[in-house]
Amino acid sequence: MSTPLALSRRTSSTHVDTSSIRSDNSISSKKDSTVGGASSSSKSSPPPPAKRSLPWYLWWNAEDWWSCWIGLLIFGAVALIVPRGVAQPHFLPWSVNPFDTFADPGNWGLIVLFPAMGALVWLACASTLATAWRLYPLGYLVIFSLAFVSKWLAANKSLHNISLGDSVWAIVFGTLLRNFLSFKKTHHRSPLPPWLKVAQQTELYIAISLVLLWWVGCHANISTMWICFFCSIDMSVLRPLAPRAVFVSWPDTPTMFISIAFVGYKYLKIDLHNAIIMSGATFICGSSAAVALAASIGAPAKAEMPIAIISVFTIPSLLALPYIAKSIQISPKVAGAWFGGSVDSTGAVIAAASIYGDKDAINTAAVVKMMQNVLIGPLSVFVAYVWSHREISEAKKNEDRLIEMAAQDNAFAAGDAKEAEDMEAKKESAYVLLWKRFPKFVIGFILTAVFFNTLIPDADRTNVNEFCFTIGEWFSTMSFVNIGMGLQFFELRRDIVVVGKLCTLYLIAQLVDVVATGGLAWIAFDLF
Repeated sequence: MSTPLALSRRTSSTHVDTSSIRSDNSISSKKDSTVGGASSSSKSSPPPPAKRSLPWYLWWNAEDWWSCWIGLLIFGAVALIVPRGVAQPHFLPWSVNPFDTFADPGNWGLIVLFPAMGALVWLACASTLATAWRLYPLGYLVIFSLAFVSKWLAANKSLHNISLGDSVWAIVFGTLLRNFLSFKKTHHRSPLPPWLKVAQQTELYIAISLVLLWWVGCHANISTMWICFFCSIDMSVLRPLAPRAVFVSWPDTPTMFISIAFVGYKYLKIDLHNAIIMSGATFICGSSAAVALAASIGAPAKAEMPIAIISVFTIPSLLALPYIAKSIQISPKVAGAWFGGSVDSTGAVIAAASIYGDKDAINTAAVVKMMQNVLIGPLSVFVAYVWSHREISEAKKNEDRLIEMAAQDNAFAAGDAKEAEDMEAKKESAYVLLWKRFPKFVIGFILTAVFFNTLIPDADRTNVNEFCFTIGEWFSTMSFVNIGMGLQFFELRRDIVVVGKLCTLYLIAQLVDVVATGGLAWIAFDLF
């Protein structure tokens, strides 16, 4: 699945498709990718549409900048309405009557939030001339409705107790919608209708949610106060925990991320894109890390299958770890650090600590996870830098190969000569390529954090924090609907071996993470 509005523009003048090194083991088959997009090796496939080349003074209208602008506009609007007493939308827990969830008066705000979110993304689609952008409102209505139902179900007390959150329901509903639309068309991949395809802005939705969620607090009982790493958490909670949390989360995360990615590529024969994305998503922060790393290596569409796998496997992890911690009688702080370092997503970390049932465990889990989340930015930049050098090296090798072939034939064929000239024109410095691959939403959440701490009065920070978190969660849930829409049962059956390899890599990574993080947590919080 390749969205019309990609977060990271894989500019054709710089990108060299190196995934063909392991194309036989990739999620992509020779005809199609499991999550969308035709294989680059197919000679019969039509060439991808050319990217618009913008003049330098229109840099702000590039596709990967729009998550920043939308996130900042939403933050500004929230900062203006919160002092006027506007309540945030919130689905209340319900048991028997599902309409009890709407008793919160803040839910009237959905009447405004629904068209406002859609209008901002529609503006981005129109500004970047996305394919069929005029049809976006119709597709957005469907996706927002599925996200609405997902949140409605997730508010049920019984479903909440077994950790069936809105992300799981969103993936399920998105998958059912996709396969309903492709019913009786199993002989080939059935494309989405244009009105729905243009609303399948997976990477954009996730990036907007990151701009709004990155700096906000991770639990309602923890005070909101921005600390050095753009994380909102009380200084009294952070000060005694931060050094130990850094010890638990920083040394092992980059090491295990690189090691497990290598294992997946070298021994499980998974293509390098998917190995990097799956490993990073497991060891850092689930879908957030998957999107950031996918943008860094110029493969945003390949983030979807790892995100779907992680979303499913996170549920048994967050249910099992608290009971294991109780059964082996480890201390609350060690348990919290263990959850924070080994459970994939921030929300699941807090859920696991809440199941454990100790305030110290919740606080420790929150701090460890936030410290680990900080690594998304540096690791994304590192991966983008290494990948840029790799692409430049591959381009140089291809250029040399073409020149050598032409020399052996004693003359340039017309096509080879043009291709060689194109290769020469494609040469760019690693720093230029790095900037093109840099996830621009990182700049967005840094700016949001700065504005939050310099412009928002102390009395309003908690409400602004929670309001932005709520809106970010809506974008996140819509992204999970889109991820489900990228999954077709026919293609999953066809590529079951590859999907199995990705699941195997996740299980290996999770096992290593649980053992290593548990040991580091014990050393940090009990041994010293």
